[in-house]
Amino acid sequence: MSTTVQRVFGVPAILTGDECVALIRDLTQLWHLSYDKAPGALEADLAMCKRFFDPVARGHSLRDRLGKLPPTPADLLRRAGQYGEPLVTQVGDNVSLVGIEARLMLELLEEQYAGDDHLVLTLADIESAERRAMELYRAWSMARLNQVVALRRGQGSEVMQAIAVGVVIALLVNRSDTEDRAVVRWHHSTADGQQVDSAIFAGAEAFAAEVSRNRSSRAAGEQRLKGGYALSEARRRLANQLVVAPNGKDGGELLYIPARHRTEVIAFLGRDLARRPRLTQAVLASAFDALVSAYRGAAGQLAHRGMVFERSTDTRSLKEELLREFSTAQHP
Repeated sequence: MSTTVQRVFGVPAILTGDECVALIRDLTQLWHLSYDKAPGALEADLAMCKRFFDPVARGHSLRDRLGKLPPTPADLLRRAGQYGEPLVTQVGDNVSLVGIEARLMLELLEEQYAGDDHLVLTLADIESAERRAMELYRAWSMARLNQVVALRRGQGSEVMQAIAVGVVIALLVNRSDTEDRAVVRWHHSTADGQQVDSAIFAGAEAFAAEVSRNRSSRAAGEQRLKGGYALSEARRRLANQLVVAPNGKDGGELLYIPARHRTEVIAFLGRDLARRPRLTQAVLASAFDALVSAYRGAAGQLAHRGMVFERSTDTRSLKEELLREFSTAQHP
């Protein structure tokens, strides 16, 4: 009756003493070639593997790092080829690379091998090493998804830029919550585009100036709805809650926050603003008023295009809702 040999990262669970010594030596040398230093603390070394094995690493950065790896000596290259993946990865004609599996295998051998004629790795040892590798790869592969989800929940590592918050509030003030009440954005190089951008950003800039007192005015190239940073940042945070749709009538694009998402968006803004440690409810109220005042002053540039839909009663309600969400997030 045949028996299956238990393995860990392709290495048999039963090794002779000579095999242990050779494997420790080879993995140590391969690690030094890959990371230009001897193996150190396990957790720090595993984190270092992200340099090559990060699933969202930029291609040009990875090519540059791989190009700087030294060639693997011929005898070591031959043995590395025998070990194979996942322990060793061939990344060039004469270049080998090791990562998580090799470092965990090295740790296992150094912990368990005591100079005896044989080493038998237990099932618990094998499962622990494989589980650790799986956990790391999962954490790295989930990082981008978790980042996006956190941004959408207003829990990202950085708060939403004040100018981007201002743009969203300006759309809410304008009651741009359907296609019929959408703001139409054109390219900033056109006269229409410049006037619409100016009208929306008048309020957004006034809001940002109050919220971020030490903030310098953003470059004119960023004060635009098409291709500008503020709207891009808002869309990155709000995703499908901020709609940009083609406008077949005149070649522009419709920009609006669907009415069904209005409450969610206000709650998001309140939570995000509450993460600013020095922002108070009084300052936020003042910033909102400044936005409305600047918006109304510039609304003439939207009015003759039929894009002004603000109602004072709705604006007051919006302010109350935003302040309430802000207060709730500050004092949960």
